[in-house]
Amino acid sequence: MSNLPPLPAGFQLEASPQPQQLPPLPDGFTLETAPQPRTAENVQAEFDARPWYQKAAVAADDVARSIANGATFGYADKLAAYMNGTSTEEERQKSAEAQMRGGPATTVAEIGGAIATPVMAASAGASLPRIAAAVPGVTGTVARSGLAAVEGSGYGALNASGHDQDIGQGALMGAIFGGAGNAAGEALATGARKVAGAFNAKPKIPTLDELSTAARQAYDAADNAGVIFTPQATNRLQTEIVQTLTDTGFDPALQPGAAAVLRRLQDLQGQNVTLKGLDTLRKVASGGYIPGNKSNNAAVSAIVNRIDDLVGNTQAGEVLSGDATAGAEALKTARDLWSRMSKANVVTEAAARGELNAAAAGSGANRENASHQAMKSLRNSKSATRGFTADEQAALMQAITGTPDQNALRLVGKLSPTGIVSGALSSGVGYQVGGPVGAVAAPAVGYVARKGAERMQDGYVRELVDIIMAGGSKAATQARPNAVQSAIDANRNAFVKSAAAGSQYVGSR
Repeated sequence: MSNLPPLPAGFQLEASPQPQQLPPLPDGFTLETAPQPRTAENVQAEFDARPWYQKAAVAADDVARSIANGATFGYADKLAAYMNGTSTEEERQKSAEAQMRGGPATTVAEIGGAIATPVMAASAGASLPRIAAAVPGVTGTVARSGLAAVEGSGYGALNASGHDQDIGQGALMGAIFGGAGNAAGEALATGARKVAGAFNAKPKIPTLDELSTAARQAYDAADNAGVIFTPQATNRLQTEIVQTLTDTGFDPALQPGAAAVLRRLQDLQGQNVTLKGLDTLRKVASGGYIPGNKSNNAAVSAIVNRIDDLVGNTQAGEVLSGDATAGAEALKTARDLWSRMSKANVVTEAAARGELNAAAAGSGANRENASHQAMKSLRNSKSATRGFTADEQAALMQAITGTPDQNALRLVGKLSPTGIVSGALSSGVGYQVGGPVGAVAAPAVGYVARKGAERMQDGYVRELVDIIMAGGSKAATQARPNAVQSAIDANRNAFVKSAAAGSQYVGSR
């Protein structure tokens, strides 16, 4: 070995450091690098190089993976990692590559999966907006959208957890997009239904004059039938009425209305009587109604039913002349038309009294409230609403209590300036909330709200009158839904829930 030159003063040779020995890995473990994301170009090139049958299998697997991830809010990747013995990141990389290969198809599949779970849960009854399903109008939409926001926050938190994201942020975004999606879905469904029904033929509702003319014509037809009942018919009628009243403990002193009919029947004993004569007897019986006297009114109703049964179901030897069947049908029609006209007049007269009371108050500011009170007085008069159908009773109650939308407008309408004092108070409240702008805006908003509530009240009273004149059925006043409207009605809940769920999916991206 050659001699090396001496080292400069102060320097010395040291041995180079030796690498440390790492402890051996446990059995079954190997050293691997984490999977690195591949570019979309590489993923697509690999897919394009496959034969067609492998492409089909890969595409089907990509769609299934996307649906599963959407339906489980991202937990499908975690479950696959557990089942396959891989890491969650590896499975997420596979899902990302599936999106690269599938493009819009896998995106649609994932959205479909994300929508399917909430829709299926709602179909099974697990949906908060169902709580407010029966609330009508804008108030119902607001209530259901608020509940959808609460529900959406839960789905958003679940989605964030499944993707290992911030749960609080996910809940917030789920609430925002869930509520907005529900509101948008309801608006779209309602709008589509209106557009679809724009050309539906609306039922023709007769006017009071038309009802009066038709009723007179029907009474004339009954008279022209020339029906004359024999004494055998009147005797049977008297026997059946007496038996019915006896069974119910009839007492002339306690049931004076029924007693008056019995006296008229005794005057007819042994005589022929025309159809018109029996109808007059029925009117006498109906006039014997006494508010609050339940036993008398029950007896009166029993008498009316017996007279109607005789007219509609005559026996052999009870008709001296005429067409009893035609006469009975004409009389039934006449009574129905006359009843409609009478009930409609009762309602319109009550509404007119409300208008008069509001006008007498001076400012007319209580016009809507006066209408509510007039309808309430009408309902409290049992004789006035006797014979109202279920739909007529429901419409009357709506005209008394209003709807959530109308009552919300009534509340805001209290800001309306109806005089010097109320105007000052309204401006004062507005100023406290919004300063000078609020002082001007509050009275204006209150005025618009009050007028809106008044228009709604007028509509409720008009709806009640229309139902009466159409024969007592609300359905008779509405256009029959066409096929498109029926489809929208049948699938409305699923459509709205899909819109909310789809909105949540967008918000979570």
